[in-house]
Amino acid sequence: MKKLLYLLAAVLFTTSCKKDDTKIFEETPEERMSARIDTLNNALNGAPNGWHAYLTTGVKGGYGFYMDFKPSQSITMVADLDSESATKPSTSTYRIKWVMNATLIFDTYNYISKLQDPNPAVYGGIAGSGLQSDVEFEYQRINGDSIILRGFKYKNDLVLIKATVDQKNRYLSAAYKANIDALNNYFNGKSYNYVTIPGLNNKVQFLLDNANKIITLQYSDNNGNVVKVTGKYNYEDQGLNIIDGIVVNGVTFVRAAIENGAFVLYAADGTRYVLQQSSVPILLMQNLFAYNGLYKELYIPPNPPTGINSGFNAVYLACQTKFAQMNPPRSIVDIRFLLASSNTVQLITRNGPANTAPFTAIATYNFTYANGILTLSNPSYDGNWTQRSNEYAALQNYFATDAVFKVDYVVTNIPNLPLIGGLYKVSDNTSFFYGVLR
Repeated sequence: MKKLLYLLAAVLFTTSCKKDDTKIFEETPEERMSARIDTLNNALNGAPNGWHAYLTTGVKGGYGFYMDFKPSQSITMVADLDSESATKPSTSTYRIKWVMNATLIFDTYNYISKLQDPNPAVYGGIAGSGLQSDVEFEYQRINGDSIILRGFKYKNDLVLIKATVDQKNRYLSAAYKANIDALNNYFNGKSYNYVTIPGLNNKVQFLLDNANKIITLQYSDNNGNVVKVTGKYNYEDQGLNIIDGIVVNGVTFVRAAIENGAFVLYAADGTRYVLQQSSVPILLMQNLFAYNGLYKELYIPPNPPTGINSGFNAVYLACQTKFAQMNPPRSIVDIRFLLASSNTVQLITRNGPANTAPFTAIATYNFTYANGILTLSNPSYDGNWTQRSNEYAALQNYFATDAVFKVDYVVTNIPNLPLIGGLYKVSDNTSFFYGVLR
């Protein structure tokens, strides 16, 4: 018996010492890398009519493109960034290489590059990071006629869908810009747009912010709660695409288009919802604007809206004139009227010379707010404000004198503005501070 045990042990020891030549993969790592690069390259060059595509950004909304890749590593592109990009095809180059995965790299400047340009003067992004977009995209997968890639740094998806010959012709002709203009111009003179949705007792307000490429739907639900949902979008050759959809009461809106003069929203199941207009606001601003509401800030951007006639314009101009007289010349960068708490308002301003970090100055007030009337009191000013008291004199006086305001919307025929709110002086309703509701 002992001899038998020794024999079995020897056999087991010998077997355990044999080298295992079994492969986990049939290919070497190099072969797998090469195959994945070839898959992406062949797919990109395998669309005879090119691709229509969309990309989201970290700072703003979505952007649409038409792309035609060539085996010579050149690419022709148009985009919905502005009038030039929509009408002037751009030719640049690309590469596909391995960077932990098969990666599409736009290696010469093009319309996608503008979205990540670190100079704010190029396309209005943030200094140093642009709109937080990428020019290097990691290959994720192919899904039917679509290729999904993901930005290396900011992780925004770039989605390409095979174009038809008709789509290609529209993208590369005047039809592309005409579609964009038609969608934007539809809202000229239409302030209160809404849709009705089964199961909701109240109208659902529709807002198209083409400066930031954001769609907003907001409404009072059946319990009286104010609800706001947003989605990023891009323009296509026909209509617009709502990226990832917007869900309201179980209805997922995925695209929109102009049909026979009407603006139509489409649900994922194909149901059409025709936009309608109201002669009065869908939601009272006082129900939206509160320190704990959907919006708690009125924002005047670096390039404030023009064409709004208010006595406040003279105040703003007076401050800008004083700043321009400084050495070196300065200017107001932006202004925020912020409901900071249940009883405190902050007027946050930034100013500075061009191409330098802005100088922030803050005025603080107590406030009461009832029945749409907001009253300011007890102003105080931080050291930065005091240091610029000469330049801020007109603004300081505006909010320290007759500081009782009616909260309401600012109605304007300027096309494609976001929702503008106003603080109308009760003593003079022709003078009102106004800004984008945020």
